[in-house]
Amino acid sequence: MPAIALTTNISVGLIEVMLLLAAIGYAPALWRQRRQEPLLLAQTRPILLAFLFNLIVAAISLVSTGIDPPYFENPSKMLLATLATGMVLLLRPSGQVIWPGLWVGAIGAMLFAIYQRFGLMLPRAEGFSMPITFGDLAMAMGLMSLAGIRQVAKTRWAALPYLAFLAGVVASILSASRGGWLALLLSFIPLYVYGRDYVGRRVLAIVAASLIVVGGVSALPETGVRERLNEITTQMAQYEGGNSNTSVGARIEMWKGAWTMFVEHPVSGVGRANFNRGLNQLIGRGAIDPAMGIFRHAHNEMLNALATEGLPGGLALLALYFAPLVFFGRQLRQAGSQRSHALAGIMLVLAFIAFGMTQVMFVHHVGSAFYALTVCVLAGLCLQEQRRMRDAPEAMADSPAAVWSG
Repeated sequence: MPAIALTTNISVGLIEVMLLLAAIGYAPALWRQRRQEPLLLAQTRPILLAFLFNLIVAAISLVSTGIDPPYFENPSKMLLATLATGMVLLLRPSGQVIWPGLWVGAIGAMLFAIYQRFGLMLPRAEGFSMPITFGDLAMAMGLMSLAGIRQVAKTRWAALPYLAFLAGVVASILSASRGGWLALLLSFIPLYVYGRDYVGRRVLAIVAASLIVVGGVSALPETGVRERLNEITTQMAQYEGGNSNTSVGARIEMWKGAWTMFVEHPVSGVGRANFNRGLNQLIGRGAIDPAMGIFRHAHNEMLNALATEGLPGGLALLALYFAPLVFFGRQLRQAGSQRSHALAGIMLVLAFIAFGMTQVMFVHHVGSAFYALTVCVLAGLCLQEQRRMRDAPEAMADSPAAVWSG
């Protein structure tokens, strides 16, 4: 899935169809597995409950404030993604298959971004979606690739995680999506806590160097990065002068509007499908700038959830973040090669938290599906490694070194 998420227009939709068909075909086997390995699967119950809670909150919001079927699609497909965990445990794929997917996805995104930016002369690389989603997901794949360094160390593939990471950074730069650069900074937390001993100290130097590269590239006018960075201070000054019709000014106005909606409707919000209507009501009262009438979400994940679904929506969003974060954190504290998958999972969650500060990733299909499917696949790979360790010594023959050198 990572390989085609940004490089094809069929994207994750194809994967969702394949997953649904496979789950239907393997339904009896999945049910037997649930009864045979209850303790193993119980570890991912909080993730399942988080996705289920998110779906329930969305359903209640739509039923109580106005049913709009497209707004029910992403939460339902995120719950569907939990089947991927069971499918991984049932079909037992090699735990190493995730890494080539990330490498191809990140490097492919970079090549696509170069083509769009300098071949098609687009102002920002956007893939098949939009610049923010494209750049953010490319950055996420690049950061996750670093977690696989130890899996391919001392093999002919050893350079690929570093190349994929740099490719993700380049794709993000060419998309001029500033939220991705915040994720790069936030990635220092898991890399410092876990990466120093497990992945390697050189990774910290590479991430630090990438921040310097971002700063250096910002001096090149051809990339558009310098202009995007200069816009922040310029547009802040314009907003203070009364001009809200800029990228930064619009976000501040939308955040103000979203917070007003939440304060006035703290329990239910204005409705999952009614953010734009709520904005226009505030415009009619003169509370925010009339130019905001075209926007359909708050460009901030938490404020959007609070505005549209009230406090339950905010709690559902926190569950989507922290249930996987706690699961992967526990996996990192155990022995075994699942630590690389767990580190990738933590990098993904933290990246989405960073993206969510300036964008609503779960409103867009590719963003929500990528997050849910990747979390559930990585969770399945972690549990599969636990089972392999439990069934040792025969499982030890299929070690990462054996897979990549063989």
